[in-house]
Amino acid sequence: MTLSLSDSLKAFIDAQVADQGLTADSDYVLALVQLEQDKQRVRDMLIEGRDSGPGQPIDAAYFERLRERIRQHAAK
Repeated sequence: MTLSLSDSLKAFIDAQVADQGLTADSDYVLALVQLEQDKQRVRDMLIEGRDSGPGQPIDAAYFERLRERIRQHAAK
């Protein structure tokens, strides 16, 4: 992939590379892409949660059910 950048953008990236201790411009671009992927995964999980219907109360009974599931799993 080849990118054409203005001098000011190139200077900005060079400064970011230096400030973040990266070894190359491509490392900075890769980090930006990975950050955007992470943000998209979070958005997708939030939408999935929103669309999954009503939740259940998180109370003492909820935690007791979790503990019981763990006990049953451990007994296997």
